[in-house]
Amino acid sequence: MEDLKKLFWKLVIGEGLNLAPKKVYEKRMKICRSNKCGSYKDPLKMKVLEKCGECGCFLKVKTKIDESFIDCPKNLWQ
Repeated sequence: MEDLKKLFWKLVIGEGLNLAPKKVYEKRMKICRSNKCGSYKDPLKMKVLEKCGECGCFLKVKTKIDESFIDCPKNLWQ
């Protein structure tokens, strides 16, 4: 929830968000889809609805954001 608050305020004050390079985004998605942590959720088999069961974030969005406060709750993105 704290991550969402920080994202919201960055957008409200007009700072914008840093986006991850394509390779970083693809690496993160690969890690999440491998389901090493057992938290990956894709109930309808639709890539747009893929979620992290640990934090509840939609992966398509979360993996594209490159901010210091956005990370994998299980620290697998290292």
